[in-house]
Amino acid sequence: MTSQPAAETGYIQQFVERARSLYSLPAVAMEVLELTGRPSIDALQVKACIERDPALTIKILRAVNSPLFGLSRQVSDLHQALALLGMKPLKLLVLGFSLPRELLDGVEADSLSQYWSIALTKAVAAREIAEFLGYRNGDEAFIAGLLADIGMLVLLQDLGTPYAHFVRKTDEEKASLLQMEVGTLGFDHIVLSSRLLTYWKLPAGIIDAVSAIKPSPFAAPLELEPLSETARALVLADRLSDILAGKRLDALPSWVTAVAKYGPSDLTDFEQLATRVEEKVKQLANVMRVRIDDKSSYAEIMLTAYARLSEVSMDAALDVARHDPEELELHKAWREAKELTSAVASFHDRSPNAARIAAPRISPQSPAVATIETAKASAKSIALDKSSVARLDVEVQSCRQQRMPISVLQLTLDRYDDLLLHAGPDELVHTWQLLEKAVGAIIGDAGSCFASADAVLMVVLPSQDRMQAVETAKRLVTGIRSWAQARAEMGGAAPLTISVGAAAIALAPKNFRSSELADAATRCMEVARRCGGDGVKSIEIL
Repeated sequence: MTSQPAAETGYIQQFVERARSLYSLPAVAMEVLELTGRPSIDALQVKACIERDPALTIKILRAVNSPLFGLSRQVSDLHQALALLGMKPLKLLVLGFSLPRELLDGVEADSLSQYWSIALTKAVAAREIAEFLGYRNGDEAFIAGLLADIGMLVLLQDLGTPYAHFVRKTDEEKASLLQMEVGTLGFDHIVLSSRLLTYWKLPAGIIDAVSAIKPSPFAAPLELEPLSETARALVLADRLSDILAGKRLDALPSWVTAVAKYGPSDLTDFEQLATRVEEKVKQLANVMRVRIDDKSSYAEIMLTAYARLSEVSMDAALDVARHDPEELELHKAWREAKELTSAVASFHDRSPNAARIAAPRISPQSPAVATIETAKASAKSIALDKSSVARLDVEVQSCRQQRMPISVLQLTLDRYDDLLLHAGPDELVHTWQLLEKAVGAIIGDAGSCFASADAVLMVVLPSQDRMQAVETAKRLVTGIRSWAQARAEMGGAAPLTISVGAAAIALAPKNFRSSELADAATRCMEVARRCGGDGVKSIEIL
């Protein structure tokens, strides 16, 4: 089929009319909607209506007693559920658990499993995001997420195997299902969902929230300002389900940017959010007795996506540098970071006792320092670059997942101000480039090296404990001193020495902030510098 607007093809109206004739809400749900729509609601009448469907009653009680609602005691009947939850949450549960049986019959197991993975992730994520951002509409957002993709079930019923293969192919290629549907059908399944929910006369807040989900590239910004809190939570949940259930890792940057406008944007918070979503999705799947794809850890997916976000940020900075004439030489230095001068090569030897570490998850290549300003004397004045902290975040979380230690070195040139005064800024920038290359050569594949602040380099050493990190730092001090002396003898440059601070943690706790590790290494670096430089000071965080 060729791509045409829905208004031209008329396909959407055909599917809506067919859905209206074939799929109606169960009688209990329709009666609950009618009863709760009256000016005066009779709670006992609503309760009696729900109890006429034993299967629905059991599902509701399972959900109420699950950690999804966090009640302090077990609920044994609908009367207690009404007393503890109130009418609105109970009504929403009835609507969420009352999908027409005809929508589910005959759908192949794999397609149904994929549908429930998406729907449950979106529902739980919407509720968790609403709470994360301090909204009071978590229950409404939950039901909107649970019902947002029923259009997929309609298309699976009406188009059968071809649509199931279409969804599977889109998933394999990590493409946007909504965009692919628009390109093929002229509309997406979210439009079909909202039309069907309107026909069923569900609450306007739920319909408006579902309608707010639009087909767009994963990297496109999320426009949330004009939306209600329910719609905002659902749109964020839709993008998060793309990341976690669909493994569309390139969707993370726009999601992080959108969340940061309304709440905290810390990697630890995001990892914990992913963990909560995963746990509650499994609980909800058990409540509803449905099968989902639970082969991948949501927390691991989030960490992987965050690592990719850090790499993208670094690449973007380099792309800017390529177009800046003043940064051209620095970009060349970055590309040649693995190439050594003859002076550096002679000091590439490693201690026989040094640990052989697998290649780090962050590339050992790092962009050269841009404009370098005078370093301050106090550690308090050293402002760590946010991108360096983000890169360290990824390594700390990875080591925590693997239950390994991690160490960080912070190093700076001794007598930096004097060097700047006598050599001038241009020569000092060149010297700094060579220093960064030399440090990268000496640490080799044991870790990664990059600028973390003005006149400060950070070395991240996954798997190294404090003793190993101190040995690495000593090799750096000795190697840089010898390299600088050889360089001075050949070209008349001033001798250079470095001060290094090392901080290590044996096993980072779940809520550990990597900036604490970097700050501790910075303080040790300042102590080493004030003690005359050309040395190492270390600390272990307990």
